[in-house]
Amino acid sequence: MSAQHWYRAHGLAIRSAVELPLPPAPPAAGPPDLVLRRGADRPVPSRRPDGERLAELAGPGGRLFYSLGRDLEGATLRYPGLCDFTGDRGLAAVTCHLHPGTDPGLLAVLAAGTLLAVHLTLRRELVLHASAVQVDGHALAFVGGSGMGKSTLAAALCATVAGTGCGLVADDVLRVERTKAGAMLVHPGSTESRLRPSAGDLAAAAAPGAARPTADGRLALRPPLRAEAPLPLVACVLPRPSRDASEVSVRRMSPARALLRIAQFPRVAGWRERESADRAFQRLADLVELVPVFEATVPWGPPFRPRVLAELLAAVDAAPAGQR
Repeated sequence: MSAQHWYRAHGLAIRSAVELPLPPAPPAAGPPDLVLRRGADRPVPSRRPDGERLAELAGPGGRLFYSLGRDLEGATLRYPGLCDFTGDRGLAAVTCHLHPGTDPGLLAVLAAGTLLAVHLTLRRELVLHASAVQVDGHALAFVGGSGMGKSTLAAALCATVAGTGCGLVADDVLRVERTKAGAMLVHPGSTESRLRPSAGDLAAAAAPGAARPTADGRLALRPPLRAEAPLPLVACVLPRPSRDASEVSVRRMSPARALLRIAQFPRVAGWRERESADRAFQRLADLVELVPVFEATVPWGPPFRPRVLAELLAAVDAAPAGQR
């Protein structure tokens, strides 16, 4: 029997036969919310899985990156030629099958990323494509698509060299929950930031053993500090990296514009299932009414010039109290 790992991430109790970059936890007293098993390697075809298509992302020429299908028996999240995640209709009890010859390290990347985002979406939770840091007992989220710098900013703010005292809340997948009192909370998720090779300076400045390569060609950087409990979300920032800008520029967006902009960057691209999509849009509309959303032009690194990160935090914090 393979080793079993327990995690507490995104508010879920997770039992996994695959080691994941998530906060470890003691075994749950009750049944886990998500179970991940390791199945036998088998060919993963290029065709779509059976059943209704809930989500799908394709590239030029129609080549599938992934496809999510569901029928009366269960659901399958397929990465053609790489991996199948098969399970019940909510993908709460999942078996993963690698295509022969695929790097096993890819399982942790996909399971802690898209699979968890799909599972949360099927649970009708609000999931942002965002990285978040803890600042003075609150959470600040960087929202956007791939390549917009959200993981880099979060990692830089958490780095010891930044001197900000920030801790990592989550990277790439961020669950947001509205409380009965009307506050927006975010749940701790990933224990690492996954960075592009261009952010290698951050890894080079990290403590020995804090950085490692991942199976998808990124750098995983483990921060010195991590959030250990849900935190109130104080603001969302959509970064605009600029090699030409000389100073940080922050502009608050209206709720209507913020809704349209954040909706452009879903964590599970190509979602088609109407009920979940409608619920997510309504929750996102609630979010932008309750939490300020900023667009920030940031003189880009890494390495970032002195004071850029502190200026970014100060500019967001300087929003009038009535807007917070």
